Amino acid sequence: MGSVYRRGDSYVGKYKDENGIWVRKTLGRHPSINKTIAKEILKDIERKVKLGQHGMVKAIIPSLADFTNDYLSYVRDTVKKRSWKRDELCLRHLKDFFKGRKLSDIQPQDVDDYKASRLREVAPATVNRELEVLRHLFHLAERWNKFFGKNPASRAGLLPLNNHKERILSLDEEKRLLNACDPYMRNIIITALYTGMRKGEVISLKWENVDLDNGIITIDQTNAKSKKARRIPINSVIRRLLLEQRLKSAGNDYVFLSSKGSPYLRQDSLNRAFTLALQKADIKGLRFHDLRHTAATRMIESGFSIVAVKEILGHASLDMTMRYAHPNESLRSALEGLSSYYSDTFGHNSGHMNNNP
Repeated sequence: MGSVYRRGDSYVGKYKDENGIWVRKTLGRHPSINKTIAKEILKDIERKVKLGQHGMVKAIIPSLADFTNDYLSYVRDTVKKRSWKRDELCLRHLKDFFKGRKLSDIQPQDVDDYKASRLREVAPATVNRELEVLRHLFHLAERWNKFFGKNPASRAGLLPLNNHKERILSLDEEKRLLNACDPYMRNIIITALYTGMRKGEVISLKWENVDLDNGIITIDQTNAKSKKARRIPINSVIRRLLLEQRLKSAGNDYVFLSSKGSPYLRQDSLNRAFTLALQKADIKGLRFHDLRHTAATRMIESGFSIVAVKEILGHASLDMTMRYAHPNESLRSALEGLSSYYSDTFGHNSGHMNNNP
């Protein structure tokens, strides 16, 4: 039976290898792990020794840099992840920081050190995107028996964020923004405002998913964030816009093309043009995703049911859609409903209430 003890700021495990020889191994550093976690790590090592896996594991565990190519091939070719290019960019920073380190050598404290280093250069949200990629990479390595143990990125966790307050575009701002846009960009923004579609769903929309005869846009599950297909009705504004786009697309599979007449291949393709349009229109604090928030808010303010808006937006639950319903208005409506109920039931003055002591 092995044992765990502390040496300096590290926990060391002592155990017998496959040949019955006592081995000492550093299990992690304090405070990233405590003695309880160190014992669990040692127990896992001893289990692998009994199964004859431990010696093999040491030989096959790759470095982070080496496994990066396998990960990118998987997300690009097998999963068909549309944002794999962004993953590739995230991994460049991770490879630079963990240069030469095997996956088994990376501990939660190392991930925390990475956070501190990157925060000197980029925003917390950017660091969290990189940490999510690192977490997924470790999950894949574990599935493929290239890594054994607890995922250090999961254990280190993400940075806390001051969540961006949902910004709703005013009608005046909408007019200024559309006037500031180039025509190809204007139609994309109008589509987002009139359908609630996400940016990725708009720029990846193909004509095969547009049914002008029945007035339906179908979002394939491969393009939907929820991985569930959904159907969005086309209103008169979008129908007219799509007819114009069909003439412009000149037989291209994609509905919306860039200023160069080519499809958008990346999620961030619109960033520069959108930012320039905002600057020209003197609009601050607006993200492209806020156009979706604007569409949802306007639908609910126009009297559409929460359930209908949920289906159009493709939300997984009503709770996600309810955030667009102003709580004060909901409460006021509920109390007005009670007022109407009592008036209809007991008479206009609700005199029964005056009889209470």
